[in-house]
Amino acid sequence: MKDMLKGQVALITGGASGMGEATAKLYASEGATVIIGDYNVENAKRVVEEIMTAGGNARFYTQMDVSKKETVDAVVKATIQEFGKIDILAAYAGRTFDNEKMSDEERYQITMNVNMTGTYNTVFAVVPYMKERKSGKIIICSSNGAFNPTVPAYDYHMAKAACESLTVNLAMEVAPLGIRVNCVKPGPIVTPFWDELMAAGDERTQMLNNIAKTEVPLGRTGTAEDIAGIALFFASELSSYVTGLCLYVAGGMGYVYAHGQSFTLQAMAGITPHK
Repeated sequence: MKDMLKGQVALITGGASGMGEATAKLYASEGATVIIGDYNVENAKRVVEEIMTAGGNARFYTQMDVSKKETVDAVVKATIQEFGKIDILAAYAGRTFDNEKMSDEERYQITMNVNMTGTYNTVFAVVPYMKERKSGKIIICSSNGAFNPTVPAYDYHMAKAACESLTVNLAMEVAPLGIRVNCVKPGPIVTPFWDELMAAGDERTQMLNNIAKTEVPLGRTGTAEDIAGIALFFASELSSYVTGLCLYVAGGMGYVYAHGQSFTLQAMAGITPHK
């Protein structure tokens, strides 16, 4: 199918890299006008240029820090002024701060501000306009680790769990208005996200490969495009009867292996798990 999003306007936060970038490019290839909301101005402009060069339509208005409501509101306002609507919101913006030099309290607060409050800010900047039109699709990004962690990451996983709660609560409220809200729960996806956790290189590649072999039934790490495909499903009429769904996109993690970390620990200990 082609032009599944023809004529629609999509705001993608975190659209300048990783899963957000892949989703922006896929949406644009399916006919959507894509608005990149991101903190990284240079990368955002690059993504817009690449989309336009490929024959799509994209915009970047100004730097967006989702933890600061005023910057989110500025991007939403600029989008409404130019296009009069926002049909799709894909809220990917989020990160960890594990490599930043700060206290545990500071790390907790900034992690929650970006990943939880930032998602809240973005969603509720857009929802009023969708309510006016009685139409819209919202895709929120959580994490496999929120309820199926490979390793403890308390603040980040707490924030992502809150995003899933937001998904189901908002879906219940806006369903009568024809607005659908769904959530993507990525597993081990190879994107720049991992740069905050471990420097790129052979050691990280080996670590991710080990996770895939011991925890992922499909036996491989995921790509940003794996997530983009699901985001397209949620944004298109293919999912017209789906709302309030929190979907693992993790190669079987979360469904086939509900507690995959036990396989990792056994593998580290040299124990062969029962099949």
